[in-house]
Amino acid sequence: MNNQVSSSTSPSPPEGAQFKSAHLPSTAKLPEEIDTYDGAHRSQFYELGQKLLEESMGPDRPLISPPTTMHELRREYTGAPSFVAQIDSLMNQGYTKIIRTKGDGNCFYRALAYAYLSSLIDSPNLVYSAKSVIESGSRMMEHNFMDADIISTFCEPLMDLVDAVGNPDPNQVLTHVHLLSAFLDDETSNCIVTYLRLLTAAQIQSASDDYAGFLFGDSGEPLEPTEFCRQYVDPLGKEADHVQVAALCRALKLHIRIAYLDGHSPDGQAHFQDITPPDGGKNKPLILIYRPGHYDVLIKTN
Repeated sequence: MNNQVSSSTSPSPPEGAQFKSAHLPSTAKLPEEIDTYDGAHRSQFYELGQKLLEESMGPDRPLISPPTTMHELRREYTGAPSFVAQIDSLMNQGYTKIIRTKGDGNCFYRALAYAYLSSLIDSPNLVYSAKSVIESGSRMMEHNFMDADIISTFCEPLMDLVDAVGNPDPNQVLTHVHLLSAFLDDETSNCIVTYLRLLTAAQIQSASDDYAGFLFGDSGEPLEPTEFCRQYVDPLGKEADHVQVAALCRALKLHIRIAYLDGHSPDGQAHFQDITPPDGGKNKPLILIYRPGHYDVLIKTN
């Protein structure tokens, strides 16, 4: 399944998550050659995207990498002016760094978890509400007949990191360096990913009427929520489509903003999609960047 959140290529999102376009201004100039979108250009862009995606999946690629500059990302797209123009538009808006995740099918969940915990480090006053939301999510899982011991096992690493944000001991408090180290650990990182997958499944099944018209198999056949989750949510390595993105956003009460770097923008801008829970989301948006088949974390300099 394609894990792009796009109202132009997918059915309208289910109730309970709001998708809206965030057209952010930019002063980036569009080179004339970008206006060509014939089959040859599309083929070149596709091949470039596939090459970069395959590199992100390499066996030696870490689960998550330290922040790198957007200039480095820009160099990777040398020879693809439409991608370069979109990257320039992001840099002109103050987006200066990217935190890369491994392209293992878990990139959305891992990127979101990292961005979420990073936001708590920057705003520790939100720790109490975050713990309340996570605890509520665990109860929702139990109501969906998930085993409490399994839930606790996968939730523990996440809650340990959230608790560390609010640790009064300055020697024990969670920092961005410690967070990166935790996400590089296979067991910790994949436990958190698994927990978020279980939470996503519980949200879809708890609000099954909201999602029923949007759950399809690879051949387009409609699926019951339980079967959809069994095939496309629960297994590690299954990419997240717009339904999973919307459901997790709703479960965690998060506002997510996704920048699209796809090389297909006629005006040379990187356009954004905002995904908000029913209450509108009280947190600052967590910002991710989507390239065909892959999510990373995008960082804006204040």
